[in-house]
Amino acid sequence: MSAPPLPERYQVIGQGDAAAPRPGPRRGGKYSRKRSRRRWLWLLTVPGVVLALFVWSVLGAYATAGNENFSAKWADWLRSHDAGFLVNHFEAYYYSHNAPKKGGQPKALNPVPKASVVKAPVPPAMLPAPGPVPLVVSPALPGEGQWQPVGPLVHGQVGMYEAQFRADTIYTSEITSAVWIDPLLIKVSMVPGRTEPGGTWPHPPYITPAELPAVAGAFNGGFRFQDAHGGFYLDGRPAVPLRTGAASLVIYNDGRVNVGSWGTDVTMTPKVSAVLQNLVLMVDGGVLSPSATYNDTRVWGSTLGANVVVARSGVGVTASGALVYVAGPALTARTLAESLQRAGAVRAMTLDINPEWVTFNFFSHPDPSNPSLVVPSKLYPNMQRSASRYLGPTEESRDFFMLSVAGG
Repeated sequence: MSAPPLPERYQVIGQGDAAAPRPGPRRGGKYSRKRSRRRWLWLLTVPGVVLALFVWSVLGAYATAGNENFSAKWADWLRSHDAGFLVNHFEAYYYSHNAPKKGGQPKALNPVPKASVVKAPVPPAMLPAPGPVPLVVSPALPGEGQWQPVGPLVHGQVGMYEAQFRADTIYTSEITSAVWIDPLLIKVSMVPGRTEPGGTWPHPPYITPAELPAVAGAFNGGFRFQDAHGGFYLDGRPAVPLRTGAASLVIYNDGRVNVGSWGTDVTMTPKVSAVLQNLVLMVDGGVLSPSATYNDTRVWGSTLGANVVVARSGVGVTASGALVYVAGPALTARTLAESLQRAGAVRAMTLDINPEWVTFNFFSHPDPSNPSLVVPSKLYPNMQRSASRYLGPTEESRDFFMLSVAGG
């Protein structure tokens, strides 16, 4: 009696009737349909999760306090939710591919706001006026590198000067600006932001109406503290722990200011009123600091890195004790450090970067009979934020520095 025929789905291995059947490739059936359903479920789930995260981030950014625009809030929200690497890569790509044009020459320097008179007690002393800023581009623009009086005249004495110059021989159509501040005439105060550092403070995160008669200017603080590798100290308490070795802007109770490495150049004493730390020193001892490695990712890579050409700002102290703020629309970490050095800083540090955050505003007082009336103006015209950014009543999300007439 012969064996029954094998089903088609089996194959015969070997020869003869004794050959053992083996399953062949299975087509169709429940197993194949289950795999297909799982594949489609996976393909639908991934875009759904991505869309949900996108919507979550957008709603979170819209709900964030502060007066900056949505793109800045969205970037900050992503950074605070462990997605900073995405923002950093996107910003680095964007700014690298939209860098300013190389070469060229501006027609003239930017306009400088006229000085105004503010009533205040006669200060006990004043610092000597700064010397010209050394230039690196030839031919020079008329007035380039020369300091001009700005801000309030305190009993005829100049408390602030502004100088404009080109930062390098590559982006020669872009102007970098510096402000020299005499802390004997102009008081420097640190104002905490709503979210950076956050918390409850005696001073609100904006310039109050009571401060308007004496206010002379304001400028931006540093990075978000998760990127700054430093701390924040004000009103006798640290909102963020101070870090040894961090570059520090220190304000003292008597109005003096200093910039230095924490634990070496500057330390905590009962005379310290405020401290803001941000990365490491860019200029130390009057020279570009060897501790600031401009082309690695350890020091400068947490944001845009050293070589991206973008709006940057920094602050330093001169040998005489003046404070120098420098900002420009087309700077690398290296050219910012060099600009601070050329402006007279013997020790200097970076502050915030990106067009959204780099801000210096002057506040003039055109009507002596109405000292609370102030007219704001930008350090240079293409600063992105409003000239009234710090005036309130909208709260500023990040810390900043207020300038006012000493004793006013």
